Amino acid sequence: MNQTIRLFFAVEVPEETRNEIAKFGETLDRCWKPSRPGQLHITLSFMGTVAPDDLAKVIQIGEEAAQKLSGFPVSISDTAVFPETGEPRVLYAQIDGGRPLLDLAGALRQQLADMADQKKIKPHLTLARSHGNRPARKVLRKFKGSWQVTDFVLFKSVLSPDGITHEPLQRFKLTAPVL
Repeated sequence: MNQTIRLFFAVEVPEETRNEIAKFGETLDRCWKPSRPGQLHITLSFMGTVAPDDLAKVIQIGEEAAQKLSGFPVSISDTAVFPETGEPRVLYAQIDGGRPLLDLAGALRQQLADMADQKKIKPHLTLARSHGNRPARKVLRKFKGSWQVTDFVLFKSVLSPDGITHEPLQRFKLTAPVL
């Protein structure tokens, strides 16, 4: 029996920024569960379940996308919540990566076609999720940060009773010459 694997392409968050986000998470009301620092990423393309036979094709698509872009800056601009109306369930940081980030996500999604989730791209970084018996209140606080993106990663998402872990399968260096 051929089991499927859960895959996604993402930009990793550098350790210094992860540490700052962890400090930020400590300031949140207890009805918010901060994201684990090692799990922080900016999703470029989520594929959900993929047949193992398609893994080589997915890696090739990542390699081709990496050759078309050079490194670019991203910045965390502000915090917001999902959903925008009603009780918030996710606290996130808005990400500004300009045209290069959107181009990279778009190229991956286009090449992956029906393997990829085609929802509208909304670059963000999940900071915390609402939990507990009490209703979550809106937590909108300033959080700033920026870094240079020089690569992205293909992750395998593994579900277990202890939660989700993300295993890096392949790293793709952005190699296009800077114009």
